[in-house]
Amino acid sequence: MMAMNKILGALTCGVALGVAGQASAVVSTFDAGLDGWKAVGFDFDIGFLPPAINSVTKKDNSLDLVWDSGGDLDPLFDGNPGGFARFLDVITDPASFLEGPASLTGDLSSMAGQTIRYDHRIFNEGSEATSVGPYVIMLISGDPSDLNAFIYTQAGPGLGASDTGWVPVSTTLDAGNFQSIVDVDLGLFDPAGSGLTAGGLGISNGGKTFAQVLADVSSVIISFEMVDNNSTQISEQVGVDNAGIVPEPSTLALIGLGGLMIARRRRG
Repeated sequence: MMAMNKILGALTCGVALGVAGQASAVVSTFDAGLDGWKAVGFDFDIGFLPPAINSVTKKDNSLDLVWDSGGDLDPLFDGNPGGFARFLDVITDPASFLEGPASLTGDLSSMAGQTIRYDHRIFNEGSEATSVGPYVIMLISGDPSDLNAFIYTQAGPGLGASDTGWVPVSTTLDAGNFQSIVDVDLGLFDPAGSGLTAGGLGISNGGKTFAQVLADVSSVIISFEMVDNNSTQISEQVGVDNAGIVPEPSTLALIGLGGLMIARRRRG
């Protein structure tokens, strides 16, 4: 049993493991650092004659990101357990998201049907919070300005429901669970988007299907900043933990069983 626990534990430490050709898990627990994750934001250059997005620019928002070892930086924050990525809103524009490491880019076709997931926690909504957005998982292929992107959204907590604990966010890497970016409200990405709908701005997604995007992922983006605060006020602080892609539960069980059998053979 101890051997099985070690193998299952390794799956949540970013170690790539597989059984008989099964795709492996790629998960960051943030127990030893940020593991290649970084804070980014998106600037939308919106034209009005005719309505269109002229460009989408990804920006470095590293000032919004700190690594918390699990309470050592500030006893207010509690890991899940252990370390996590913490968003410290320094009132920068545009809104911040977390972008995954190189291990979550390239051809991810072999991971189709697996679970992409993370844990999110709002420690404090900050002052004068006006709304809380949904949790987001987005896959981008190529340059963001090409808008070859698909997004999964999960309803966020209600306004005033801060610090309700760690919330698991997950979905299966399947076309049925993701929308083309052109169908999504731009307000999901930046409160300054004022709820504009991408489709209403005269843009298209660049033509790639979900399968084509999954086969050539340049960025995996997940929620970090979610609370819209008045720009002059003290804003929210949130955490992200256990982010990445894991096999479906049946595969995890198979890996655990395989590890148990190996341990028994060695003892024999």
